[in-house]
Amino acid sequence: MGDFGQGAVEYMRRKRAGTFKLIEELSLKAEGDMKLAAPWKDQTAIARGSLHSGAEQVGKDKIRMYFAHGVRYGGILEEGTPPHKIRARNKPYLQFRVGGRFVKVKEVNHPGTKPRAIVQPTAKSYKGKLKDTLVKWWSMP
Repeated sequence: MGDFGQGAVEYMRRKRAGTFKLIEELSLKAEGDMKLAAPWKDQTAIARGSLHSGAEQVGKDKIRMYFAHGVRYGGILEEGTPPHKIRARNKPYLQFRVGGRFVKVKEVNHPGTKPRAIVQPTAKSYKGKLKDTLVKWWSMP
Protein backbone atom coordinates (compact mmCIF):
# COMPACT_ATOMS: atom_id res chain seq x y z
CA MET A 1 0.00 0.00 0.00
CA GLY A 2 1.34 3.41 -0.91
CA ASP A 3 1.81 6.37 1.42
CA PHE A 4 -1.65 7.67 0.57
CA GLY A 5 -3.31 4.32 1.29
CA GLN A 6 -1.47 3.89 4.59
CA GLY A 7 -2.34 7.47 5.56
CA ALA A 8 -6.02 6.83 4.82
CA VAL A 9 -6.05 3.67 6.92
CA GLU A 10 -4.38 5.50 9.82
CA TYR A 11 -6.81 8.42 9.46
CA MET A 12 -9.82 6.07 9.71
CA ARG A 13 -8.32 4.25 12.70
CA ARG A 14 -7.89 7.55 14.54
CA LYS A 15 -11.39 8.71 13.63
CA ARG A 16 -12.93 5.47 14.92
CA ALA A 17 -10.98 5.65 18.17
CA GLY A 18 -11.97 9.29 18.57
CA THR A 19 -15.60 8.42 17.91
CA PHE A 20 -15.60 5.93 20.78
CA LYS A 21 -13.95 8.45 23.11
CA LEU A 22 -16.46 11.18 22.20
CA ILE A 23 -19.42 8.86 22.85
CA GLU A 24 -17.88 7.73 26.13
CA GLU A 25 -17.38 11.33 27.30
CA LEU A 26 -20.88 12.34 26.25
CA SER A 27 -22.30 9.38 28.19
CA LEU A 28 -20.46 10.51 31.34
CA LYS A 29 -21.97 13.98 30.97
CA ALA A 30 -25.41 12.39 30.51
CA GLU A 31 -24.90 10.34 33.68
CA GLY A 32 -24.17 13.49 35.66
CA ASP A 33 -27.23 15.19 34.18
CA MET A 34 -29.43 12.22 35.14
CA LYS A 35 -28.17 12.23 38.70
CA LEU A 36 -28.73 15.98 39.07
CA ALA A 37 -32.17 16.04 37.45
CA ALA A 38 -33.70 12.83 38.85
CA PRO A 39 -37.26 13.93 39.76
CA TRP A 40 -37.67 11.85 42.90
CA LYS A 41 -36.80 12.57 46.51
CA ASP A 42 -34.00 10.22 47.51
CA GLN A 43 -34.36 8.67 50.93
CA THR A 44 -31.14 6.67 50.75
CA ALA A 45 -29.40 8.12 47.63
CA ILE A 46 -29.09 4.56 46.30
CA ALA A 47 -31.43 5.03 43.31
CA ARG A 48 -29.80 8.30 42.26
CA GLY A 49 -26.29 7.01 42.84
CA SER A 50 -26.91 3.89 40.79
CA LEU A 51 -27.98 5.74 37.64
CA HIS A 52 -25.31 5.04 35.04
CA SER A 53 -24.46 5.32 31.38
CA GLY A 54 -21.62 4.35 29.14
CA ALA A 55 -20.40 3.31 25.72
CA GLU A 56 -19.51 -0.14 24.49
CA GLN A 57 -18.12 -1.48 21.25
CA VAL A 58 -20.64 -3.78 19.55
CA GLY A 59 -18.97 -5.50 16.64
CA LYS A 60 -16.39 -3.82 14.46
CA ASP A 61 -18.38 -0.80 13.30
CA LYS A 62 -20.98 -0.21 16.02
CA ILE A 63 -20.85 1.61 19.33
CA ARG A 64 -23.74 1.49 21.78
CA MET A 65 -24.40 4.36 24.17
CA TYR A 66 -26.60 3.23 27.07
CA PHE A 67 -28.43 4.77 30.02
CA ALA A 68 -29.73 2.68 32.93
CA HIS A 69 -30.95 2.38 36.49
CA GLY A 70 -28.85 0.24 38.78
CA VAL A 71 -31.65 -0.68 41.17
CA ARG A 72 -34.25 -3.41 40.63
CA TYR A 73 -37.10 -0.90 41.08
CA GLY A 74 -35.77 1.40 38.34
CA GLY A 75 -38.61 0.38 36.04
CA ILE A 76 -41.12 1.48 38.68
CA LEU A 77 -39.42 4.86 38.92
CA GLU A 78 -39.52 5.23 35.12
CA GLU A 79 -43.03 3.94 34.45
CA GLY A 80 -44.93 4.20 37.75
CA THR A 81 -47.44 1.59 38.90
CA PRO A 82 -51.22 1.26 38.65
CA PRO A 83 -53.32 0.97 41.82
CA HIS A 84 -52.78 -2.45 43.39
CA LYS A 85 -53.21 -4.51 46.56
CA ILE A 86 -50.35 -5.26 48.93
CA ARG A 87 -50.89 -8.51 50.81
CA ALA A 88 -49.07 -10.03 53.77
CA ARG A 89 -46.73 -12.75 52.51
CA ASN A 90 -44.27 -13.86 55.15
CA LYS A 91 -46.48 -13.18 58.16
CA PRO A 92 -50.22 -13.43 58.72
CA TYR A 93 -50.64 -9.61 58.62
CA LEU A 94 -49.07 -6.29 57.66
CA GLN A 95 -48.30 -3.94 60.50
CA PHE A 96 -47.76 -0.20 60.35
CA ARG A 97 -48.25 2.84 62.50
CA VAL A 98 -51.23 5.16 62.02
CA GLY A 99 -51.06 8.13 64.33
CA GLY A 100 -49.80 6.79 67.63
CA ARG A 101 -50.98 3.19 67.33
CA PHE A 102 -50.11 0.11 65.30
CA VAL A 103 -52.60 -1.33 62.83
CA LYS A 104 -52.60 -4.96 61.66
CA VAL A 105 -54.27 -5.88 58.35
CA LYS A 106 -54.09 -8.71 55.81
CA GLU A 107 -53.95 -6.34 52.81
CA VAL A 108 -54.00 -2.67 51.85
CA ASN A 109 -55.01 -0.87 48.67
CA HIS A 110 -52.02 1.02 47.27
CA PRO A 111 -53.04 4.02 45.13
CA GLY A 112 -50.21 3.43 42.66
CA THR A 113 -47.28 5.68 41.85
CA LYS A 114 -46.83 8.22 39.10
CA PRO A 115 -43.89 7.89 36.71
CA ARG A 116 -40.72 9.78 37.62
CA ALA A 117 -38.76 9.09 34.47
CA ILE A 118 -35.18 10.26 34.03
CA VAL A 119 -33.45 7.60 31.88
CA GLN A 120 -35.70 7.82 28.83
CA PRO A 121 -35.92 11.65 28.75
CA THR A 122 -32.14 11.86 29.09
CA ALA A 123 -31.63 9.35 26.28
CA LYS A 124 -33.98 11.34 24.04
CA SER A 125 -32.25 14.63 24.78
CA TYR A 126 -28.80 13.17 24.15
CA LYS A 127 -29.80 11.61 20.84
CA GLY A 128 -29.59 15.01 19.12
CA LYS A 129 -26.42 15.97 21.01
CA LEU A 130 -24.78 12.72 19.94
CA LYS A 131 -25.72 13.26 16.31
CA ASP A 132 -24.38 16.84 16.31
CA THR A 133 -21.15 15.74 18.01
CA LEU A 134 -20.53 12.94 15.52
CA VAL A 135 -21.34 15.08 12.47
CA LYS A 136 -18.90 17.70 13.70
CA TRP A 137 -16.22 15.08 14.46
CA TRP A 138 -16.47 13.33 11.10
CA SER A 139 -16.59 16.67 9.22
CA MET A 140 -13.24 17.79 10.64
CA PRO A 141 -10.14 16.95 8.57
